[in-house]
Amino acid sequence: MIIGHGGNIAQAAAKAGLRMEQITDMSSNTNPLGPLPGMVAHLKKSMNAVTRLPEADSQAVVKAFAGLNSLDPSRILAAGGTTQLIYSIPRLFPSGRALILGPTYSDYADACAMNGVNFTFAFPDSGRNFAHDPDRIAGSAADCDLVFLCNPNNPTGDLYAPDALGWLARKCPATVFVLDESYLPFAPESASLSMAGTRLPNVLVLSSFSKIYKVPGLRIGFAIAPKRLKKKLEGFQMPWSMGSLAQEAVLFAAGNKDAALGYIEKTADYVACERKSMEEKIKGTAGITIYPGVTPFVLFRLPPGFKPGRVWKEMLEHRILVRDCANFQGLGPQFVRVSLKDRKANARVGDLLISLAGNASLKGNA
Repeated sequence: MIIGHGGNIAQAAAKAGLRMEQITDMSSNTNPLGPLPGMVAHLKKSMNAVTRLPEADSQAVVKAFAGLNSLDPSRILAAGGTTQLIYSIPRLFPSGRALILGPTYSDYADACAMNGVNFTFAFPDSGRNFAHDPDRIAGSAADCDLVFLCNPNNPTGDLYAPDALGWLARKCPATVFVLDESYLPFAPESASLSMAGTRLPNVLVLSSFSKIYKVPGLRIGFAIAPKRLKKKLEGFQMPWSMGSLAQEAVLFAAGNKDAALGYIEKTADYVACERKSMEEKIKGTAGITIYPGVTPFVLFRLPPGFKPGRVWKEMLEHRILVRDCANFQGLGPQFVRVSLKDRKANARVGDLLISLAGNASLKGNA
């Protein structure tokens, strides 16, 4: 199990000698606008739900999620977060081979390693930023049992269009493509970009509920898959994998569909606006590279020569927690990921990055 995820605010607070509430957490990728209005109040009223067992197979939740997203419930599997599904999927391919499109979320590789599935990373050609060449990926994927592709990608923020993904899946019909759409609701017109409604027999989509509605502590995720793959994945699913309050959260969103979908649209507009503001503030300044994307987080490359972890420490001294990307395969100590929050916090972290990039004391090998 890796421990280098964003969001470990308790550990950061202990290191800094601060209380968690004294730190602005810009390392955890959740909705900067907060939870869906009314959801937390509903959960407080529903606390008695914890005194009874949740529905073992979460079928009411599956139907609710399907209705919320206009999907076929017979193709949906509910789980205690997308991470639970990520660690189950390699078990469908004992002694298999996986391709992971990097740099990306570390749990794909950890899940393969834990389940004895050999894996390789594919990285973009230099000069393409983080965009992979579809022809090259198709050539590598043809020899693999499954491909993990985060879309839009964590931590780079780049997005592949449905046409390109469909082409890849058709080009490699014997390969299962796992498309992790955990951050897709943050993109404008996200419903039109999703592959969840595809009928391709080798595409499995992962969807996170808890990120967009900012209830990550509840652990809510879904797989949308062809019935053949869904049935196999169900074989590794534990009963009661989703808790009572998590189920209540999904039912609340589905029961307030117009508000929930409107909130996703409002969030996407806010993220786009704040990303643009951040890009305008930093672009061309002090040698910082800012990578375009559609996610609620932004990837930066700082000038060469920075000490590993030093920017993370300096930010924490200013009571801001960011994500040091040194442990992402294919990145390094010059890369930092910042999750967008309120406008004041976003502007402050931008100013600090500019200031730190020009501070010679942060550079060198010491």
